Amino acid sequence: MPSSYTALEEQSIKTIREGLKDYPKALKIFQVLEDDDETNTLLSLANYIAVRKLGYNDHGPIHARIVTANGVRLLKIILESKELAVDSITGLGFSEDDAYLIVVAGCFLHDIGNAVHREEHELFSVMLGKGILERLLVSLYPETGKRTAILGQILHTIYAHDVGENALTIESAIIVIADGSDITKGRGRLAYDLGKHDIHSVSALSIESVDIHKGKTKMIEIHVVMSNSAGIYQVQETLGNKVAKSPLRDYIEIVADLMPSKAPPELRVLDHIVFSDGKYKNP
Repeated sequence: MPSSYTALEEQSIKTIREGLKDYPKALKIFQVLEDDDETNTLLSLANYIAVRKLGYNDHGPIHARIVTANGVRLLKIILESKELAVDSITGLGFSEDDAYLIVVAGCFLHDIGNAVHREEHELFSVMLGKGILERLLVSLYPETGKRTAILGQILHTIYAHDVGENALTIESAIIVIADGSDITKGRGRLAYDLGKHDIHSVSALSIESVDIHKGKTKMIEIHVVMSNSAGIYQVQETLGNKVAKSPLRDYIEIVADLMPSKAPPELRVLDHIVFSDGKYKNP
């Protein structure tokens, strides 16, 4: 895995722990999931299927942590803005700690279903996640009714993460955007090195950084820095599509810039490509 991506993982873990320091239940579920053998095995298997068998970008443990950090950032901005009613708090009477726990667990587990198959992986993630969560939530929520409600909210976020129009709660919308925001070049490097040379991999290698912060014109700004104009494909087709279909679409602005003017006009990802035997190749 590229050093830039592992560095992003380390920064993500720091962001999560810092962001959850006042939310003991949410911090606990993150710590427990990080150390859970079943969860980590499923994430590794999901990555094997996604990257090795299908040539997709990273869907494993690092992706899970980056998406979780994105989710924590997004929920923090939303809560501080007081512009939106968070479903678990306003609709169900839960605490902010509960809301963070729902987002953290949903972010961390959203892709484990890829361990079974990419097709309908959302459903497989729900099935596999249910067993993990039933086991881990007991100590945090000993009362059956509250635990069941929390479980249902988490499973909804997992199910709705891939197709934005299925996201019916703010928490699920957060996970849609948190997932779509993991588009930096490190995530696509392994697929490219394994021989996937197409617009998906080339554009992915053109994304230098993604920063989620409080916006000036809208509640949330997602700032993307590109080293190459090809990165606009990731901005439009991956992140942009998720934002456009999300209940948060009216509250998010995406800003994409090429690297500062002192950098070369374009940093080439590849300089020669061939289509042969049904595949694009970079000899």
